[in-house]
Amino acid sequence: MPTVAENLNTTIAGYATALAADSVNPQPTYTLDGKTVSRNEWREGLARLITALQKTVNAQSPYVVSTKMVL
Repeated sequence: MPTVAENLNTTIAGYATALAADSVNPQPTYTLDGKTVSRNEWREGLARLITALQKTVNAQSPYVVSTKMVL
């Protein structure tokens, strides 16, 4: 069974793949059933999600800083 961090990293990778695919073949803003989907907002939203999820992953495995005293 995958760990929480593995699941988060899989999600991050999926979002990053979607952003990369959109950068190669950008889709336009569109309206469907009276609702407008702004592709710029979609891209920015995915970038924010990636950042937030990465912070969560980082918080799961914080850096441990230790010092060693040499005598």
